[in-house]
Amino acid sequence: MKRPAFFAGDEVVQLINRIMNELKGAGGGPTPSLIESVRRSHDPFVAASSSLIIDVALGTLRAERLGKRRDGWLFTDRMAEQCTHPLIAEYHAKPFTGLQHVLEICTGAGLDTAAIAAVVGKVTTYEEDEVIADIADGNLLRAGINNVEVVRSAWPPSDAVNNTYDGVWADPSRRTVRGRQRSGASYEPSLSSIPSAPVVGIKVGPGDDVDTTGYVSEFVGFGKECRERILWRSSHITVDTVTLVDRQSTWQANTDLDPFVVPSAEYLIEPHNAIIASGRVGAFFAEIGAAVFDPHIAYGAMNEEPPPSPWYERYRVLKIDQGVSVRRIQESIRELGWGSTTIFKKRGWDNDPEDLRRALSFASGGPPGVVIVMRVGSGHQTVYATSVASL
Repeated sequence: MKRPAFFAGDEVVQLINRIMNELKGAGGGPTPSLIESVRRSHDPFVAASSSLIIDVALGTLRAERLGKRRDGWLFTDRMAEQCTHPLIAEYHAKPFTGLQHVLEICTGAGLDTAAIAAVVGKVTTYEEDEVIADIADGNLLRAGINNVEVVRSAWPPSDAVNNTYDGVWADPSRRTVRGRQRSGASYEPSLSSIPSAPVVGIKVGPGDDVDTTGYVSEFVGFGKECRERILWRSSHITVDTVTLVDRQSTWQANTDLDPFVVPSAEYLIEPHNAIIASGRVGAFFAEIGAAVFDPHIAYGAMNEEPPPSPWYERYRVLKIDQGVSVRRIQESIRELGWGSTTIFKKRGWDNDPEDLRRALSFASGGPPGVVIVMRVGSGHQTVYATSVASL
């Protein structure tokens, strides 16, 4: 049996589920006996592809743990790491609703493909990795999605493409580069190769240095993280936006004012990572009436308790020390009676907070506190606080 046909069948799901159960029983890793049992399979393809089969079992198990697996879907370990969460995929699809033919560049596991296919006439998706394409094609077929053509080719294809697309969704691969920022040329395919259409969405890294001419940026948060930045060319979004998909909340900067700077406050606010990634922290604080301890550090300051919000975490400030002293931190933790579950945070400080934790002792069974080290001007402050329940 060839690989495409194998990954399109129901039998492979049963096999992978069985191996996953054995992996769970073995603590998550393949044992020598499990590897040998796969190698001795009566199925010639399974026996000859034992490494791939075990990788798919490990990847599918990982996707399940991450909440990314749809019923009966399969993943390699790399696919599980890189694929879109199903709720985010549904969000990606909304701007394409009602279109006739959407081009997708880089299929991956097929989660975006499936979500877009549910709201358009047809999807043509390109994937140059043939193993990934076969697994994705099988996922889509078993899900009963029949308006998708999976093309096993890189984009752009060598032969002429005569199709006219009214939508394009691209999730190009990120090349490994030094540092954290990438340029548009650091993607495969390059961003310049992505064609134009009435609706275009391109997924890029939140902090990458890419040309946004003609596009609007949307920074997408999920949980507490900024998962991605989407470059949109679409009538549904006209200004840079921050969206928390799981909270169904959207924010757009409505001011260019900068917040006031204060030396201390009763409450400290930590904005959502998607707000920070957008680069509009100052505007956000100004809009909610918060000051800052330092204009370059993403901690807000208020003297009245801020209302609960999905856009930030709240902390009640107990005391502030100038500088960072292990001795003073130890004295404060002992005075406050905090336990080992105390949280350590930092901004603008080069040291690892966990190194600081290891140098301290805590009260047995004591409640958790929050120690925040931040740069202020040319020096640092150590803030002792307690968490206030957030949405």
